[in-house]
Amino acid sequence: MGRRDSSAISRRALLIAGTVAVIAPTGLVGCAQSPAASEKGTARQNSGSLEGVVFTSTGATFSPVLELAAGATAPVIWRDEAGSELARGTSPTIAFGSAGIRRVLMATAFADVLTVNLGFSSQDDGGKYSLDSRYNKQAESVSGVSGLGLLTNLRRFLAGRTELGGSLDVSGLEQLEHLECYDARLESVDLTRCNSLVRLNLELNRLRALDLNPVAASLRDLRAAGQESGALEFAPLEQPLARLYHFCVRDQVVKGHPDSSQLPVCEELWNWNCAQTGVFPTPGVAHSVLAAGNSYTSVDLAGQWTYEGGWGTLDLTNNRVTTVTITGCRSLQTIRLGGNALSQDEVDKVLAEVASWGTGGFEIALDGRNPPPSPAGLQSAAALRGRGWKVLLASP
Repeated sequence: MGRRDSSAISRRALLIAGTVAVIAPTGLVGCAQSPAASEKGTARQNSGSLEGVVFTSTGATFSPVLELAAGATAPVIWRDEAGSELARGTSPTIAFGSAGIRRVLMATAFADVLTVNLGFSSQDDGGKYSLDSRYNKQAESVSGVSGLGLLTNLRRFLAGRTELGGSLDVSGLEQLEHLECYDARLESVDLTRCNSLVRLNLELNRLRALDLNPVAASLRDLRAAGQESGALEFAPLEQPLARLYHFCVRDQVVKGHPDSSQLPVCEELWNWNCAQTGVFPTPGVAHSVLAAGNSYTSVDLAGQWTYEGGWGTLDLTNNRVTTVTITGCRSLQTIRLGGNALSQDEVDKVLAEVASWGTGGFEIALDGRNPPPSPAGLQSAAALRGRGWKVLLASP
């Protein structure tokens, strides 16, 4: 569009021409700009399609929440597909009057947007890197979002318990730290160049595959358990998950599970009921290992759980373990090895090792398919009970 007196062009004429014009507000980039301007915050409507950050709302109301950078002055304007203004502000409540599928475009200085919150609960899979209750928000009725790549400084995208579904594209968001899509019906996620991501919560979605290579160097917390598909396959890792402390993929068939070398600082490895076999992948700094209901055959955790204090837990109930090594793991307080295939010598060895620590604990279970201990093993068990351990053994 050439330079003209804006007073000579009515808003209606601009809309008929197929352009959503945003006139005057300081810091807000309008659409009557060159294509390059779209990378700086442009919102456009062209030939019936919306270009910008667009949310597909399915409810009678739409109440997103944005967080902007300190000192941001550009207004936040929400528009419908025809270009009409629906609301302004970082936390609007847009009332449609009835449920239905509607696309809502958000226009502002896109680089100012730090958080997009469509739903979050700090009670959904918390952890040391979880956001706190200040971000709690009831889930919106949304079935899609596009244009997130325009939000070049986005730190947090929150869409827990929504119905986003389909694919989520956050590729290129190099400042993104938190992606919270707990129970959001997603089928795929593109994490390309998300190299600042700290926490990734994709629990209870519909994923079948996940590539962690783009986030391997930065990711601390992965929660991808219980996919509705019943199976999750990881792309082969090209490097270790160098900072990952929590790896949770429970209750689904997992393919491409990281090995010990790819979990160098993992503290919490939660992969129960995942159809895993063979040698157990030792986490680098074990605090909580929950791996029941697999078919592991051997476990070597020597040198883990050596820190003082804490509540060390090992649960390998109902695997096929024939050998287990927990030498020096004196911070373990709960040890569950019931329902395995240990020999009597292995049962005795475990009891003797734990008794040698001289610690009080909570529980050691060696019952189920394991054989009962020998008289020497029973002496170790008695010593443990004398220090407050609950000891569960197979009956003679």
